[in-house]
Amino acid sequence: MRSYKKLITLAALFVIVFTGIAAIEEPAGEFKNLQVLPKNITPDSLDKIMDGFNQGLGVNCAFCHTENKLLQQLEAEKDTKPEKEITRNMMRMTMDINKNYFQFNEEAVAAKVQAVTCYTCHKGQPIPEKEKKAVINSPFNFKPN
Repeated sequence: MRSYKKLITLAALFVIVFTGIAAIEEPAGEFKNLQVLPKNITPDSLDKIMDGFNQGLGVNCAFCHTENKLLQQLEAEKDTKPEKEITRNMMRMTMDINKNYFQFNEEAVAAKVQAVTCYTCHKGQPIPEKEKKAVINSPFNFKPN
């Protein structure tokens, strides 16, 4: 009888522990209108990416996403703002650059890989500033006589 109680206690403990572990894992989101990011992205991963956009461009979510003034909430699935499509194109461009020039892949940790991000060009501004390049005396800048 005593071993039977131990077995039931262990089984109950096992169920509680694994239920807790399963509850911690964040399910993939059911986001509408994702065109560049994976459809099965978790809400936490999507939030981190969006936070990166906010920091890299110095904007808030309403810069790209339509805001419903009556409900006071964003309608992220709508494509009414041109900034959203511009962002998608920029994402494709940076993904392509990182893949082809920096050996950036899913196995690499972004912090350890030299990679292009929004901040690389935008530096916290919605529209990146054009840098003035100094003309340097070099053999490539000569004018023939």
